[in-house]
Amino acid sequence: MPAKMIVVNLSQGTDEWLKWRSGGITATDIIIILGLSPHKTRWQLWAEKVGRINAPDISKNPNVIRGNRLEDDIRLLAEDRYGDILLPICGEFGEWPILRASFDGLDTALKPYEFKAPADSTYETLEQEGVNASTYKMYEAQVHAQCVVAGKREGQLIFYKEDGKDLDFTVTLTNEYAEHIINEAKIFWQMVVKKKPPALDPERDWFIPEKGETCFIWETKVGAWCMNNHRINTLKAELIALQQAQEPLQKEIIQLMGPYYQADIGGVKVSRFTKQGGIDYKEFLKDKFPGQDLSDELESYRKLSREETRFTRSSDELVNREEGEVITSVKAAYF
Repeated sequence: MPAKMIVVNLSQGTDEWLKWRSGGITATDIIIILGLSPHKTRWQLWAEKVGRINAPDISKNPNVIRGNRLEDDIRLLAEDRYGDILLPICGEFGEWPILRASFDGLDTALKPYEFKAPADSTYETLEQEGVNASTYKMYEAQVHAQCVVAGKREGQLIFYKEDGKDLDFTVTLTNEYAEHIINEAKIFWQMVVKKKPPALDPERDWFIPEKGETCFIWETKVGAWCMNNHRINTLKAELIALQQAQEPLQKEIIQLMGPYYQADIGGVKVSRFTKQGGIDYKEFLKDKFPGQDLSDELESYRKLSREETRFTRSSDELVNREEGEVITSVKAAYF
């Protein structure tokens, strides 16, 4: 028999709830730990847990706002469909309380219900691909973890659209996968306790210069870049002001020219001409091939990709010089 879940008396969304979440491994964290999240890496999650980076503020995330707004509607729908009361409570795994979950709904038999209100495009993909959709696989793992915490082998995952449509999936947890989740969570938590980071993903994680010469060179170069960037922005602001000052002068000069299309006097050459409009190829394809999706055919005409680099001024310091700790905010999102 699985250990009885420990019910935690917390209101979801409060500061106390956030603190409780950060002190363990949540069902949402399992998505990241298992490598299923496109939004956050294992290193980023680890860095949040040990305090090396700040957890993102997701309160303004449109998916979160929409989900919060529709959660009660989805709960009522599920209660009506399954004939049971669903309570949004928090709980910890009885055998290992570090593993925890915030349930959108638990029925009287402690079966978990998870509600999602995805964007329309994501919902359409779910309709087309069902359990093979990456979004489904991601949140299936969350429900699996909730089942572990609740001591159940089945949960419901409901994707809801604001027009009232929904996709309702029954998620089944095997004993083998339950052990897999528990083992992976324990391995990750040991990394948190020992402050031993997971491997960095070069394509998704940040480069952090090693202490010593590399760090010194990095700070020297970025310091110079920041000074130049400040000067560039100052000059750009001056240029914008000058360009704005030119506009009324140009309009007055054109008015003075009357019907003439060209002028070259006083050190200024003016040429008036008509610029041909561009072709809307998307509308052309829609008119010529109505109802057909030609995106795959168009891919063969795409030019070769090229690698580019974007530099922007960060508002956060990347390295805490006293402790060597990363303290930048994570630009990530939960869904």
